[in-house]
Amino acid sequence: MKKYLVIAPMLVLLVPFIASAHQHAMFTIGKSTYTFTVGSLNEPLVVDDKSGVDLTVTKGAGMATMSADGDMDGPAATAAPVAGLDQTLKVEISAGNQKKIFALKPQYDIPGAYAAAFYPTVATTLSYRFFGTVDGNAIDVTFTCLPEGATKAADDTTHHDLGGGVMQTMKSGGFGCPMSKESLGFPEPSTSIHSLAGDVGSARTYSYVAIALGVLALGLAVSRRKH
Repeated sequence: MKKYLVIAPMLVLLVPFIASAHQHAMFTIGKSTYTFTVGSLNEPLVVDDKSGVDLTVTKGAGMATMSADGDMDGPAATAAPVAGLDQTLKVEISAGNQKKIFALKPQYDIPGAYAAAFYPTVATTLSYRFFGTVDGNAIDVTFTCLPEGATKAADDTTHHDLGGGVMQTMKSGGFGCPMSKESLGFPEPSTSIHSLAGDVGSARTYSYVAIALGVLALGLAVSRRKH
């Protein structure tokens, strides 16, 4: 048992970018300040494992707080959670030219927090685009994950006019892109669904070849008997 207790923390140190992380962005929408805290559920994000978009929105000064394990604890004391965004906001997840829109659902017992579950199927760069309205004000903002090993950008405190009365006043932090399942397998490398599908396809091809050879051999045997 002691051996496992020693190995576990060593694995955490050896695997890069495995800790939970979120990106924070502050906006002036209308005449109020809102903070979007964005990341992925069940980080690290691993191919073929259930995950999801993780969004917390607060109104007022201060950012949503996070616990040591990376989960959202709730809004800062000076901010209030924004309820009802599951009715007015949607998220579009993009990977290259592939895009899909998901509905947001409130997270249980976390005010102002929303999620959209999905299974990442490829280790690639994902973007989460949130569009709709916040307290009656139109908004369209995008957050993009950081590839494994990438360095987080410095905090951006310059003001960016996004149009429609929306001004981004701050952005900081980052969240990781999907990691390959094989790289996290222990004690043996894990096999992805795509690899299994390839193995099944190869096995099916070999089976067809074997059947064809068997039929050919049977035909030759029958032919010889006739002669």
